[in-house]
Amino acid sequence: MDEQSRDYAVGYGKPPVATRFQKGQSGNPEGRRRGTKKLIDLMTEALSRRSGFPNADGTWMTQAEVIFSVLVAQAAGSDLKAKRLLFDVMIKLQRANVCWARDRLPEIQLDDTGEDAHAAVAADIERLGKAMMREVPARSAAG
Repeated sequence: MDEQSRDYAVGYGKPPVATRFQKGQSGNPEGRRRGTKKLIDLMTEALSRRSGFPNADGTWMTQAEVIFSVLVAQAAGSDLKAKRLLFDVMIKLQRANVCWARDRLPEIQLDDTGEDAHAAVAADIERLGKAMMREVPARSAAG
């Protein structure tokens, strides 16, 4: 034994010199790979998996295609939350210049004037509702 090993106190966090890892040798050669997957990699992997829904051409839709097709279908109906979510996603993608050439998708401008958009939409809905109510008695009287 050399002088250094005699003065070395073996204990918690201080393994014996003879059993320490050698330089250049991994402590767990068959263990986990270096590096971990990032959240974006996990999302990409999950959304690119094949779903159980076929495309019109016979190929299978990915999970992302199914999610967005359902979102678009709901937004095309009367689901206001789906409409808002779809437009928020479209605006963010367009601002990030991620997809859609400008000739394919018209630019979406947000109204940042400070007006209450909710009140304006509610007023439009109220106006259309009153117009429809006027038409219903007129149609039933004519029929």
